[in-house]
Amino acid sequence: MSDLRARIGGLPPLNPKAQFRPAGACKICQSPAIHFDRVDFNKYCNTENYYEFGLSGVLIDYLRCLACGYIFTRDFDDWPNDAFASLIYNQDYIKVDGEYVKIRPEQYAVDFARRFKGCENARILDYGSGAGVFVDGMRRLGFRDIQPYDPFSSPVPPEGTFDIITCFEVIEHSTDPVGTLADMKNLLREDGCIVFSQTLQPPDILAVRGSWWYLAPRNGHVSTYNAEALAALGRQQDLVFHNGENIFAFTHPWPSSHATVAQRCAGPSFAALRLTAPREVLTSVIAFPEPENVLWHPAEEDGVWHYRWTGSSTLAWQASWSAVECLQVRLPLNQEVEPGFGLRCELELAGQRRALRLDRGELVADFDVRGVTSGQIVLHTPEPALPRVERPSLARGPRGLAIQLTQLPAFAMERH
Repeated sequence: MSDLRARIGGLPPLNPKAQFRPAGACKICQSPAIHFDRVDFNKYCNTENYYEFGLSGVLIDYLRCLACGYIFTRDFDDWPNDAFASLIYNQDYIKVDGEYVKIRPEQYAVDFARRFKGCENARILDYGSGAGVFVDGMRRLGFRDIQPYDPFSSPVPPEGTFDIITCFEVIEHSTDPVGTLADMKNLLREDGCIVFSQTLQPPDILAVRGSWWYLAPRNGHVSTYNAEALAALGRQQDLVFHNGENIFAFTHPWPSSHATVAQRCAGPSFAALRLTAPREVLTSVIAFPEPENVLWHPAEEDGVWHYRWTGSSTLAWQASWSAVECLQVRLPLNQEVEPGFGLRCELELAGQRRALRLDRGELVADFDVRGVTSGQIVLHTPEPALPRVERPSLARGPRGLAIQLTQLPAFAMERH
């Protein structure tokens, strides 16, 4: 008790900057990563009781990238394969994932034999194949040229390159996602496709944090992703990311006929674009002393973020992006003049007008941008209003959304 009192007594005063203290670099994009949460090693994938086997007393630290949102731990980075084999993927692993040996790979074989119809003659590699049940099932269903590869159970690298690489429930186990994807790319033909499965972070990940059921070190989940992080991972290897619902793909820009069939298992090619408030605003758009004519209010800061309040119901950005089918536009939100104001806003692009939703603390909308790589993005908001409770602020008169000038806190970037 006295030790606890001494430790708590030695804590500094509460400061919101503390949550953004840099703890390292993102393994994918090298942006600053911060402490996210700490969970017990025994936590496993169970939505009802993830501490069914009690607490081990060993805490695993997870970090989160401030740019792409990738969540990972570095606690296992120096483990050799035999350490994972003996301490995680051991005889107890069946207790935390009862379907991995047979049930799940058999289901995948039936599903993907249907999805890959027309690719029976393709050369296929199952990366992270486990006991090879998926490969055996696919062979029985007519896919003869399919091989297993797994660093634990089938560690001899295959020869040659492949039309299609499958990778089911694997990349969350990788301590080096860039290296893992690079390894797969080296085994992929220049017009091939990687099809993989993955559970993505939920939109409210910043609220649920370590209580998210999939953040589970006992399952060996050392990496978790969102679509933005996977798109960033693909760019590292000059691969195009295709978003989907639990099934995703990486392709070369010009896929073969076999790869085209495979990529259809996933969704459209995907990129994310983040809009921020302007760093500089012409004095003509900050109209004093008539604040009702303001487009953007003067820049402010709250000790962590720099932001500007919108003063108009219509604002526009001129933007460009990579050639993809789906563009996700994101607005980093700091505050709103009243609860729910942001969800009553819309974004317009290429003749499409979309309602906004909340995802990882940002306002988000998706657009079909096939054949378009630049354009004007327009934000439509309800009429700006006076705040119900006035707080100290540079913004005078009606306002709507407080949008950050950058995704990263200035002090975090300075220290990175």
